[in-house]
Amino acid sequence: MDGEQEARVSRDLRERRYAERVGEKLRRLRQDRNLSLQEVCDRSGGSFVVSTLSAYERGKRSISLERLLELADLYGLSPTTLLEMEDEEEFQGSLGGNRPLRIQLQHLDRLNDAERRPLENYLQFLKNLRNDPARQLLTIRKDDLNYISSLYGVRPHALQERLKSEGILE
Repeated sequence: MDGEQEARVSRDLRERRYAERVGEKLRRLRQDRNLSLQEVCDRSGGSFVVSTLSAYERGKRSISLERLLELADLYGLSPTTLLEMEDEEEFQGSLGGNRPLRIQLQHLDRLNDAERRPLENYLQFLKNLRNDPARQLLTIRKDDLNYISSLYGVRPHALQERLKSEGILE
């Protein structure tokens, strides 16, 4: 096998593994919402059929960007959330140690009003800036955390630990 063939095989394996990981994530998101494959298909208005959705979840079929956007909307998530593979170095790309942080929007109410307002305002600003319909999960960068922590007058690590303790930050 020459270098070009080896590179192609390596790329194919990475793509297959990525499809499997996206599928695992799709299955976990569906199950976290206590939905069956049929219920997701029904909610899609017939846009998905059980066999296709099942093939996506098993990584047996690659999902197109259009279909991924549809599922993200059905699950109330940002499409980028479905694509994130923070725990796999091979999918990190240039992120390195600067992984995005995931904010559980539905848990913001665990903070008192004074704590919640600045965070909610900044997250709403980000959602508007990104044109992101996220209702449950929003990713932010370390730079965002640095800015938010300055709003509270605390160090980023202290804010990160506080948000983690409340289940707001994954």
